[in-house]
Amino acid sequence: MARFRHGNEEHPMTTAQRPIPVGKYEILQDYETKAASVRVFRMEGSVERIEQHVHHHSTQIYMVIAGEARITVDGVDHTLRPFETLAVYPGTAHGAAPIGPQAILANISIPPLAADDQLPVAGEPEPPDLKLPKVGSDYDD
Repeated sequence: MARFRHGNEEHPMTTAQRPIPVGKYEILQDYETKAASVRVFRMEGSVERIEQHVHHHSTQIYMVIAGEARITVDGVDHTLRPFETLAVYPGTAHGAAPIGPQAILANISIPPLAADDQLPVAGEPEPPDLKLPKVGSDYDD
């Protein structure tokens, strides 16, 4: 059974307490206070990743500890190297994948990540006829 630390005490994790994982990755540490939660996780090679998901309440700050990672936020890729950070705000679709053989990341959630605040994003792309025009595009179509 997975475990997380709260202060100096270690507790078993249950799905009622912590979010269901979105993707395949190893949680190395899961720590929570009243103000924030911190997860440290490892992703290996091309088979492990955090799938696209959204939080409606928490802002998340990703920081790479080792290796390199690609953080995708609303369809835009950001490459992070050790000790670089990126904030992801509530309501923003995001995911992460290692670049290379392995990446270790910390994820800080403010307020703490609640069990019901990690929702997968459907993988279906938006049909072209429903997309809003962007600046510089042909608005008359």
